[in-house]
Amino acid sequence: MNNKDTIVSIATPMGTGAISVIRCSGDAVRDIINEFFKKNLSPRKSHYLNFMKDEQILDDVIAIYYEAPKSYTGEDMLEIMCHGGPVMYQLIIDEVLKVETCRLAQAGEFSERSFLNNKMSLQKAESVCALINAKTKTAALAARESMSGRMTEDLLKVDEMLLKIRIQVEALLDFSEEDIETEGIKLISKNIDSCKKEISKIISKLEENRLLFETSKVAIIGKPNSGKSSLINYLTDDEVSIVNEEAGTTRDVVSKVFNLNGIPVTVYDTAGIRDTSDIVEKKGKEKALKQAARSNIVLYLFDLNKGIDQDDKNIIQKIKKVNPNILLVANKIDLVNEDFLEASTKKGEDILFVSMKDKINTLGLKDSIVDLLKISVRNSSPGLYNIKNLKYLNKAHLDINDIECSIEELELTAEKLKAAQKNISKVLDNEDDERVLSGIFSNFCIGK
Repeated sequence: MNNKDTIVSIATPMGTGAISVIRCSGDAVRDIINEFFKKNLSPRKSHYLNFMKDEQILDDVIAIYYEAPKSYTGEDMLEIMCHGGPVMYQLIIDEVLKVETCRLAQAGEFSERSFLNNKMSLQKAESVCALINAKTKTAALAARESMSGRMTEDLLKVDEMLLKIRIQVEALLDFSEEDIETEGIKLISKNIDSCKKEISKIISKLEENRLLFETSKVAIIGKPNSGKSSLINYLTDDEVSIVNEEAGTTRDVVSKVFNLNGIPVTVYDTAGIRDTSDIVEKKGKEKALKQAARSNIVLYLFDLNKGIDQDDKNIIQKIKKVNPNILLVANKIDLVNEDFLEASTKKGEDILFVSMKDKINTLGLKDSIVDLLKISVRNSSPGLYNIKNLKYLNKAHLDINDIECSIEELELTAEKLKAAQKNISKVLDNEDDERVLSGIFSNFCIGK
């Protein structure tokens, strides 16, 4: 991308609406103002003006000029609010593009320039993207919190804790082993444990946020009449799938996006898997297995009355080969007697027992889905920013996780703490080994 160009783009959704906003950023912004408004605009104030092409008025608009560096991108910026509708905003954009060095902006280029001009961090840039694409209220609020710099504050807290501990350790290294008091070692050990817990919290927060920012996929698979359609209708609180006693009513993959404890989830109701000569059902079976491979987790539903037979076992094995994140769900527990249910639960198998009809343990099912999604997301590839953060945070956690703080291992402890802080500093971009020396010498009295 050429940052010498002035970029132009529609900033509101394309299509018909009351108002459209056009955004321009770069050195040619003042040329645009002179060309179409014929006057100087006071920065950061709304101006009601005619957008002129030669002597012709194209539209009456609201224009706001942001003078560098006090703008979103850090460059001169102009926002033009014109009447909505694709004809008008495209007409204005076409005229602006005739100004020398102006071109259409590429996807994300305004935020990229903001990052390159030190107006926002990479974390904030990714948070902006997450906020725009949020599918639930919880996701939007989490993105908003991330934009506010909350994670940076938490990391700075960890950084300060590590700095304090390193200063304590370095100070003790100046003494002989006989002169070091046990209380000093205990304090260092206690501070290390606190630091370890804080890093773990941040890692967990990042992984949980990925659940909110990425739409997870859940495939529901099982034999016909096991209750798959009832399950998807319960989860989505909607009549998405047909519930019928006749086997094989679902022939294709039916999907629906819903909100699960604030997590955006797409659930897939697949065709009942069974041996059949019906060509359509066979294709539905193939699609079901393909969907299992593409999903974050799989719920394998079976009728507890009938139990798990060899066909079920074969299907489960096929699913596990393409997706190990599978939860076995025994449905229709309302149709069995208490002795049979108790005996089934005592077999020690990892099975969740529910009744979709009577809504027995359905909340437990939701909790189990969330737990499995956390595992699935933890093992998948995160976005670029999260790759960097998680990589260094996990390294920092490993650096201090196995520290056995003792008089004999003080030097090793110092090295591990240094490595941990270096990894934290890579996330914060504040690598500076001189801070430890400054911290040590700051404890001396004035004039020493």
